[in-house]
Amino acid sequence: MKLNTENKLPVVAIVGRPNVGKSSLFNVIMRKRISIVHEESGVTRDRVSMPTQWQDKPFLLIDTGGLGVLSKQKKNVEMFDGLIRDQLMVSVEDADLVVVVTDITAGVTPMDREVCKFLHSKGKKIIVACNKTDNPEIEGDVGLFSSLGGEEMMPISCFHKRNIQELLDVMAKYIPKAEVDTVEDPALKIAVAGRPNAGKSSIINRLLGHERVIVSEVAGTTRDAVDIPFTYKDEDGEQSNGMLIDTAGVKQRKKVDNLVDMFSMMRTEEAVQRASVVFFILDIAEGVTLNDKKICSMIIKAGRPCVIVGNKWDLYKGKKKREDVMEDIRRELPFLAYAPLLLISAKDGTAFDKILPMALEITEQARINVPTALLNQVLHDMTARTPPPSTGKGWFKIYYATMIENPPAKFVIFCNKKSYVQKSYIGFIEKNIRNAFGLTGIPIEVILKERTHLQDKFREDGGLPGSVKEKFAENQQKSRWRSKKYRRKNRN
Repeated sequence: MKLNTENKLPVVAIVGRPNVGKSSLFNVIMRKRISIVHEESGVTRDRVSMPTQWQDKPFLLIDTGGLGVLSKQKKNVEMFDGLIRDQLMVSVEDADLVVVVTDITAGVTPMDREVCKFLHSKGKKIIVACNKTDNPEIEGDVGLFSSLGGEEMMPISCFHKRNIQELLDVMAKYIPKAEVDTVEDPALKIAVAGRPNAGKSSIINRLLGHERVIVSEVAGTTRDAVDIPFTYKDEDGEQSNGMLIDTAGVKQRKKVDNLVDMFSMMRTEEAVQRASVVFFILDIAEGVTLNDKKICSMIIKAGRPCVIVGNKWDLYKGKKKREDVMEDIRRELPFLAYAPLLLISAKDGTAFDKILPMALEITEQARINVPTALLNQVLHDMTARTPPPSTGKGWFKIYYATMIENPPAKFVIFCNKKSYVQKSYIGFIEKNIRNAFGLTGIPIEVILKERTHLQDKFREDGGLPGSVKEKFAENQQKSRWRSKKYRRKNRN
């Protein structure tokens, strides 16, 4: 099963030198905080993309890293400058329209001229957005940027959101008609989470078949949560949309020493919460660390379906048994016992053919809605085979159960007394429900509620026996009669 990143939407790329407000413009257009914005130069490294639309014209908006250098021949080029430049080259090649962001307070710089010269050589349509026009009195300075040769020039202020709609109106004139009419939210969203240098970006690049995100030996290279749309063909040959989300490596809180790292952590948590499946990446060469357990806690708290992916298996081939490595991981991560475990290698591609099918299987399981009658039959058979043990206070009884949510798969069980059940028996109930309905990779939560009466909640449900419903209706009728009699007596 192959992933395809061919895009059916027109592409609008936002480019410019560092610290002119590219990420701010991207967030203002998208109307939410997606790219990290900070006064530190060079915060954005990967290209961050997100589909949107304006005036019934859908398009893909791309935020790129700040260009510190454009020419490969220049010496003393920092590693990230070169990687950012390569990412931008790909964005420009695919772009139907380029918005060049400049700083009106700084005037036209040599780097601005070099960027626009390069774009003209590629035959790209350019709109020059002169940012930081917070004061309308300096709008006249926009004329200085005519030397850059753009189709249009617009004074804007991302901070005050001035002229943003006007800029979008101008952009709409140059955005071609899309192959699709609307932007659909994909059902399959895979968040790739793990600690720094576990191989998250390498795994994504191998899945996609090209260098989509920056890979470096430097820990913490990825800062934004990078959404990457893709299409795939399932086993029936039907084409569907998906989203891969590359996240920043999760650090221990005591090692988060600046705002950029803090924002990166926040983006990672948001990505986990909105994912349909989380790929939890482990570096099996280093084993399970305290930082990995923190990520485990994040996934459990979000209630997300999960696949544990042990990367760098190539370092163990022929040296250690697969079963032994998996047993070590399971022992260290008991709270993710429900998650399937794959051992892969981003370096040589070992077991990569199993990753996407596993995600699709879990996504299907997350759509399951267990019928109430069937659930109660399973619990009835379970308690008949293995009755709940006594706690010394009394015997635990299950009256009724129903499923209220998925994922996480939440089951409400109405019982006599919560204090009568042992904690181990709750785990036994979860295991039986999981095995009965095949909830692979889905977290299960059992909620106990004490039942003191024949409650109103059951009267319309078909799961109750007929005799119980008849008795309940009879009691309800008596209550109504007594209530009328009571009111008449008090009136007289």
